[in-house]
Amino acid sequence: MRTHNPMADGFAAPSASLSDWSSPQAAAAPRAVQSKELNRVVLASVVGSFVEWFEFSVYGYLAAVLGKVFFATSSPTMQITASWAAFAIAFFARPIGGIFFGSLGDKYGRKRVLTITIIMMAISTFLIGVLPGYASIGIAAPLLLIVLRLMQGLSAGGEASGAAIFVAEYCRDCNRTLLTSWVEVGCMAGFFFGASVSAILTMFFSAEQILDWAWRIPFLIALPLGAIGLYIRKYLEETPTFMAMKQQHDALAQASWKVLFATHKKELFQSAGIIIVTNVTLFTVVTYIPTYFVSALHVDVATGLKLSLGPQLFLVVMIPIMGLLADKLSRKTMMVAASLAIAVLAVPCFHLLLEGSTAAKISSLMVLNFCLAMLLGSIYSIIPSMFHTSVRFKGMALSYNVAVAMFAGTAPMINSWLIAQTGNPVVPAYYLIGAAIIGLIALVSSRDRTGLPMHGDPVQ
Repeated sequence: MRTHNPMADGFAAPSASLSDWSSPQAAAAPRAVQSKELNRVVLASVVGSFVEWFEFSVYGYLAAVLGKVFFATSSPTMQITASWAAFAIAFFARPIGGIFFGSLGDKYGRKRVLTITIIMMAISTFLIGVLPGYASIGIAAPLLLIVLRLMQGLSAGGEASGAAIFVAEYCRDCNRTLLTSWVEVGCMAGFFFGASVSAILTMFFSAEQILDWAWRIPFLIALPLGAIGLYIRKYLEETPTFMAMKQQHDALAQASWKVLFATHKKELFQSAGIIIVTNVTLFTVVTYIPTYFVSALHVDVATGLKLSLGPQLFLVVMIPIMGLLADKLSRKTMMVAASLAIAVLAVPCFHLLLEGSTAAKISSLMVLNFCLAMLLGSIYSIIPSMFHTSVRFKGMALSYNVAVAMFAGTAPMINSWLIAQTGNPVVPAYYLIGAAIIGLIALVSSRDRTGLPMHGDPVQ
C-alpha cells in the first residue's frame, strides 16, 4: 500500500502512533450504501434533530412567561433578562458536552452518541415541565431550572455535531450538501413546531392560564417525542466511513485532543467563524425576534409568535433548496453571499421591523430567513469536511459549541441587555453585522471541498 507524508494532506503526525497515515486514495473503501439505507439514515437524523431542537428551543419561545414563573421577585425587565440568562446558560454547557461526546464519538462511533443525547434531552425537558415555580419552592425553582438547562446544553453539545457527521459520512461527495441540509430542516422544523405550539397556547388559553399551568404542555410533550426519535435511531448502523477508518487505522480512531490541536488549528478557527455568522443569525432571527416584538415593540405574545411563523416555515422550505444549489455553485460561494447580504441588510430590516407595517415586518423577516437558509443549507457539510475522519467529531463539536456558547446562544440575552442599557432597539442589527464580518473572514480563508471527499476520507 502506497504511503505518503501526512503533511501533504494538511495533517501532520505529532506522535509515533499516528506516523503511518495512508493517502485518501489508498485508504480502505467504506462499504457500499444502498439508497434505502441512506434514506433511512437521513430520515432518522431529521426526526432526531426535530425532537432535539423542539425540546431545546421551546424555552426561548416561552422566555417571557418563564421569567415570571421562575424569577417572580424581579422587575419585568429583569425577569426577561434573567430568563434569557437561563436560556444562555445551556450554551455554556455545550462545550463541555462537545468535549465529552466528541471523545466518545471519535472513539466508539457516532451512533452511540446520538442515542445518549436524545435520551438526555427528552428527560431534562420533561423535568422542566413538572418543575414547581418560584411561588411554590422559592429560590430552589430557578436553581433547578438552571440545572436542567445545563443538562439540555450537554445533550445539545453532542447532538448537533453528531447528526451532521452521521449523515455527512454516509452520503456521496456529489450530493453531501443537499443531504446534510435535511438535518437542518429537522432542526428548524423543531424550532417551527416549538413556535407553533407556543402560539397555539396563546390561542386556546388565557394569559393567566398560561402563566399558571399551560406553559408546561410543550415541555411534557418531550417524553413521547424523545421515545419516537430513539426508536427510529435504534436500528441504524454505524457510518461506513468511521468503520472503514477504524478497521484500517485503529490507532487513528482514538486520536487524542492533542492530535486535533497539533494538526487543525487553522480549521478550528475557520469553523468557529463560520459557525458564529450562522448561529448568531439563527438565534437572533428565529429565537429572539418573537420575544423582541413583545419587549421592544410592545405587542402581545400571540402577535409576536404569529408574525414569525410564516417566515419560519419559509426558512424550513428554503434550506434544502439552498443545499441543492450549493452542491452546484459551491458551499463557500453560497455562504459568502449570505454573509454579505446580512452585513448590508441587517439595519434596514430592523428598521422595517420597528417602523413598518405588518406586511413590511413580515417581508423583513422573510429576507432575514432567506439569508439564514443560505447559511444553514451548507453549514452541516462545510464544517465536517474540514476535519480529518479520526478527529472529526472532536473538531466539529469543540468549534461548534464554543462558538455558539460565546456568541450565538448568548445573543438573545446580550441583545435584550444592550437594548435596556442603550435604549436603541436596532442594536441586534449591529450584532448581526459583527457576526457577518467574522464569518466572511473565516469563509474567505477556508478551502472549498464541495464535491470532494471530506478531509481524510477515501475518494469515492
